Amino acid sequence: MDSTDEQILKALRQNARTPYIEIAKNIGASEGMVRARVNRMLSEGSIKAFTVKVAAGNIKALIDVKIGMNVDTSNVASRIMKMKGVDVVYEVSGEEDIVAIVDVMSTLELNSIVEEIRRLENVASTKTRLIMREHWR
Repeated sequence: MDSTDEQILKALRQNARTPYIEIAKNIGASEGMVRARVNRMLSEGSIKAFTVKVAAGNIKALIDVKIGMNVDTSNVASRIMKMKGVDVVYEVSGEEDIVAIVDVMSTLELNSIVEEIRRLENVASTKTRLIMREHWR
């Protein structure tokens, strides 16, 4: 990945719907070159997805999950990712092992997800933090 790829990614992070011709104009390249580079980054896995940031009145939270020793963290993370309302799951370093970001319509739904996570085998504890305000680029 070179500086041109980084400029393309920066533009797409700010707005994934930015037309390639506009990105090309801003970085001094051709539309075809931008398209080819985006396609290459997609096939290589550098770009995983184009997403939408939604400004809704939903309840968003971080659920920190601590699991037992000698447990397959990826297995637990995969099971959490399959739960309705879970947007993203990260395997992390530190006191907790997994962080799940959830987006639900009510505190009842949030509590239901927390309880479902706690019932998973090898989950030692959870800690939930509500997201009070989002700051986007």
